[in-house]
Amino acid sequence: MSETNHKKLRVVKLLEILQQNTDMEHPIGTNELCAKLAELGIHTDRRTIAKDIAVLNEQGYEVMHTKLSKQNAYYIEDRSFSLPELKILIDAVQAASFITEKKSADLISKIAALGGSHQAEILTGNIVHFNTRKHNNEQIYYNVNVLENAIRYKKKASFLYFDLDESLNKVYRKDKAIYTVEPIALVFNNDNYYLMTYDPTADNIIRNYRVDRMDSVQQLDDSICK
Repeated sequence: MSETNHKKLRVVKLLEILQQNTDMEHPIGTNELCAKLAELGIHTDRRTIAKDIAVLNEQGYEVMHTKLSKQNAYYIEDRSFSLPELKILIDAVQAASFITEKKSADLISKIAALGGSHQAEILTGNIVHFNTRKHNNEQIYYNVNVLENAIRYKKKASFLYFDLDESLNKVYRKDKAIYTVEPIALVFNNDNYYLMTYDPTADNIIRNYRVDRMDSVQQLDDSICK
């Protein structure tokens, strides 16, 4: 690795360590920063750390300086989300029935990580479990991705549509016929995602379909009517 690339990597990893492991109450001393970088195979010294911190500040990251046991220590306090804001996002994920248990845990972990490791411990250790029946259809995330692209590129979309019987088995509508629609928008309402569509063949009717009740969702090559 060239010296320039090594320096870039060192600064990037230094920033990652500061973002994930520090706040005003948990600064990291220069010696510990050197040790953490060494664990990543990046060997440096205290003077280089100080220079790299200066570079980060020049780029607007606002790395704060303090003293810890007579050595220089650093932390990042300003974050994109505050602790209460992250808590609200986590509670929203917990309360949303269309998000599966598995995906809820994954999203909560990612949201908590936005606050750094110390706030993540607080957030994940104080989760309110709502009395919410979660869907088990992991396909919804694929469906949302495909439909968002279709909306973005103004393309038609197709899918199979089903209901659930008393045993939670799929019962496809129209004898498993394929629905072809012109998507307008994805709308969240009453704890479910709906695809809003335009039907030019039925007096320009707007129809809504639950995204978690869709199978075999595809974006088509045909453009929507204008």
